[in-house]
Amino acid sequence: MTISSDKVVIIGAGPAGVACSYALGKEGQSSLVIEKNTNIGGLCQTIDFNGYLFDIGGHRFLSKSKIINDLWNRIMKSDLLRVERLSRIFYRKKFFDYPLSFFNTFWNLGAVESAQSIASYLYARIARDADDNTFEGWIINRFGKRLYRIFFKSYTEKIWAMSCNNISADWAAQRIKGLSLRVAIKTALLRNKKTTPTTLAQSFLYPRRGPGEFFNNLAQVAAKHGARFEREKIVTGIKHDSGRILSVEVKHTNCHGKEEIPVEYLFSSIPLPCFIKSLIPPPPIDVIDAASRLNFRSYIAVNVVINKENIFPDQWIYIHSPEVRLGRIQNYKNWSPAMVVDPKKTTLGLEYFCTEGDNFWKMSDFNLIDYAVGELERTGIVSRKHLITGFVVRRSEVYPVYCLDYHKHLQVVRSYLDQFSNFQPIGRAGLFRYCNSDYAMLTGIFAAKNFLEKISYDIWKLGAEQEYFE
Repeated sequence: MTISSDKVVIIGAGPAGVACSYALGKEGQSSLVIEKNTNIGGLCQTIDFNGYLFDIGGHRFLSKSKIINDLWNRIMKSDLLRVERLSRIFYRKKFFDYPLSFFNTFWNLGAVESAQSIASYLYARIARDADDNTFEGWIINRFGKRLYRIFFKSYTEKIWAMSCNNISADWAAQRIKGLSLRVAIKTALLRNKKTTPTTLAQSFLYPRRGPGEFFNNLAQVAAKHGARFEREKIVTGIKHDSGRILSVEVKHTNCHGKEEIPVEYLFSSIPLPCFIKSLIPPPPIDVIDAASRLNFRSYIAVNVVINKENIFPDQWIYIHSPEVRLGRIQNYKNWSPAMVVDPKKTTLGLEYFCTEGDNFWKMSDFNLIDYAVGELERTGIVSRKHLITGFVVRRSEVYPVYCLDYHKHLQVVRSYLDQFSNFQPIGRAGLFRYCNSDYAMLTGIFAAKNFLEKISYDIWKLGAEQEYFE
């Protein structure tokens, strides 16, 4: 099926939207991609700051999908690096292997804590009396209560700002699939790659100058095949009637006037609640209420240039120390040497999780940098005196919140959206699914296939078994 002009519209130029425009273009279908930001790539942008390159968080290129792996290699060629992964947990001023390594973990914990943790684990395996439907219970049943408190509770509550017994076990089952203390011991002893869970992948691909390089290149190829990217435009309304999307209203971020764009077919990767709020006329009240209960956490990166050549060898570390709010630290030159203009300097991304509009979100950039560097100094990893410069990145609605009843609300919204014959949601935010960039790209590619070939891939369930988690 081919529709002329720009009447095939894609909202959002993140991984899903760019991949969708590429897949359409390869089959001769042009599209109009509407993006609110100046740059494309969504969370996979790479930011150039005085020659130093920063991701918005780290993004491994790691996929079980032949489609995605072939696409990465086709677009990047020799600029796609193979990186040996190193990421650890920082707790009590010590580094613990992550995923958890049996011998390293108990060596660092010491004899008394190790004995108590093993006893706690054995009790959990026998009793299995924790609620497996919650994140807390799911972890306790597989690791024991003491290891849960040390290695999972603090970091998870930093992300979600809610008790772990109010978080769905879907978060644990999805992000650390197949991992338990028993599996960690077996992996340490046998080193059997065939039985290694998806969480334990030891290497990944990475574009030499960051993930933004890949998505910019992919967008250029899509543009050669007819995709048109309209940047700095915000969708203010989506008109529909009788089960069809009719048009989208957009405005430029710097202008007051609106423009209405006719639509024959629509793909959207904007957050699902935003899509529901944009519909004209509005959906039934139960759908609006369900969408309002699908919440997101937002993200702040305090990016700094440090006057030290070596700080730690990891690509990233998780900060489980409960005395600081800092959640994770990216060390970008350990992803690729090309990320730093001066190899004697180090660039770090100090990552925080918050809710858009809260006091932390509203802090000035100057105060955020001061706060983050102060926390970094408290960990003992880097002294404030080594700071050269820094800047702040804020991104709203990044992490879908898997509260205990999110499935119920999501199903109400999905059932309503299924009525539209010329619409498909795509991507992490559009599907309200915490997924990696490769999965997001697959949703865009297969949504394009659904449109072009009149087939019925279930985008909501697509390829979950092909993800690498964590």
